[in-house]
Amino acid sequence: MSKKTTTRKAAPAKKATTTKKAAPKKDTKKAKASTLTRKGKQPLTPAKKTTSAQRNAAAKAAKKKANGKNPRMVVREARSDADYHRAYPIIHQLFPHLDMQTYARRVFVARATGYRMFVAQIGGEVVGVIGIMPNHNIHDGFVTYIEHVVVEASHRGQGYGAQLIKFAESRAMEEGCKLLELDTDIGAEDAERLYQRNGFYRSGSYYSKNIDLYKDS
Repeated sequence: MSKKTTTRKAAPAKKATTTKKAAPKKDTKKAKASTLTRKGKQPLTPAKKTTSAQRNAAAKAAKKKANGKNPRMVVREARSDADYHRAYPIIHQLFPHLDMQTYARRVFVARATGYRMFVAQIGGEVVGVIGIMPNHNIHDGFVTYIEHVVVEASHRGQGYGAQLIKFAESRAMEEGCKLLELDTDIGAEDAERLYQRNGFYRSGSYYSKNIDLYKDS
């Protein structure tokens, strides 16, 4: 906001008729301080220095407030090894036990069997990942299975997870699929609330068995 300035017309100068003794010079700094105090204001203090990171964060926050909404998110399919490599840090937030080598091996096999990964980007930064797997079975016919929905920790709570789910719904409908399925781990209450808010309902229980424990040594 530009500073307002007041323009006043100068009064005509009067002719001096008598000679007066000059008044002692006032301490302008003192007068200014007392004026500020009388007006109920605080004396000015030097501005604090800010780092470039703080200035950038403030600029982003101001831009977001001005727009009144979250930045636009773009979802696209991960097609290259570089795309999958960039998605790994976000996948790792969901599966912290998953090292890079195991991740790369599993992605390679999963892609060969129909798995597709889609990355969500804001201004070129990957902020979310969703994995989709088409499945044909006797019980339900054609099903789109959502393997995982992950949003980068610093971008959670802004509706990006819901947008990824809506994206999966649109893709499924385009391919003629009318049913989405997914599962959650026990205790994943945040994930359950996300899915329930987006129209999912509990339809059964999920069981697993680690048969590696029983194999012959």
